[in-house]
Amino acid sequence: MTVQRILIVSGTHGNEINPIWAVKQFNREANTLNYGIEYEYIIGNPVAYEKGCRYIDDDLNRSFKEIKSHNQQKNSVYEINRANFLVNQFGINGSNPCQIAIDLHTTTANMGTSIVIYGRRFKDFCLAALLQNKFGLPIYLHEKDKAQTGFLVEAWPCGLVIEIGAVAQNFYDPKIIDRFLIIISSLREEIDKLKNNLIELPKELVVHVHQGSIDYPRDEKGDIDGLIHPERMNQDWKIIKKGDPLFFDSQGIIHRYDRDQLIWPVFIGEVAYKEKKIAMSYTKKEVICSEKQWVQEFESL
Repeated sequence: MTVQRILIVSGTHGNEINPIWAVKQFNREANTLNYGIEYEYIIGNPVAYEKGCRYIDDDLNRSFKEIKSHNQQKNSVYEINRANFLVNQFGINGSNPCQIAIDLHTTTANMGTSIVIYGRRFKDFCLAALLQNKFGLPIYLHEKDKAQTGFLVEAWPCGLVIEIGAVAQNFYDPKIIDRFLIIISSLREEIDKLKNNLIELPKELVVHVHQGSIDYPRDEKGDIDGLIHPERMNQDWKIIKKGDPLFFDSQGIIHRYDRDQLIWPVFIGEVAYKEKKIAMSYTKKEVICSEKQWVQEFESL
């Protein structure tokens, strides 16, 4: 296995500060070469972090669509320039190449500790399976959404997001920091076990596959005219069936789920998604059988 360096990104969104604290603490306590794999640490969006906001011009985690080389003209959008810098510096063909990218995020939604992967890359499946097998974490498989593209980890051969909540923006929570520390400290160990045939992947990988998103009720001016129903609050990953309440509007009318398909909601009430007109996203549960090719492709990194 040729994995030598893993990029740990915190502060991709500047107001998600717990991952930054966790990485600083981990770096102080364990900044040594471990299992032959080195960690590279970077704050994704340092200017937004200094200002305490999510981004400066645009969402950095939607800015990895067209990566340019060092000598090409800079873009007027800060986050696009930052995305180019990160890939040119730490991408697989960069100055300090990393084979894997781990992007650390928090959410205001009650997601617990979870994994987000984008698309069905076998290397990502392998890494996600290692973590799900050890910690039992739910996995959100985000795919087929043309409005949501350009994610950071997609710019690396292998990568995933660790998403933990609920926590308010710009608020430190020691429990959430500890969760990040546990994940970071375990990552290299799990990869090393796989490399030395000390563990096998589980036979199955359970994922929640993105199906779409639901907006808040809105009035004729396009303003939000409804609240998430109390029965739906803090119920991420909990099944929704036909007739279940989703919202109630300013007239007191309850808006109910009216489809026959069972769904599992995620990112319920995420504050940052209001601008994207998302009150919650919804998924279907899928069980994917593990394949030897996952490990083979992971070992080829």
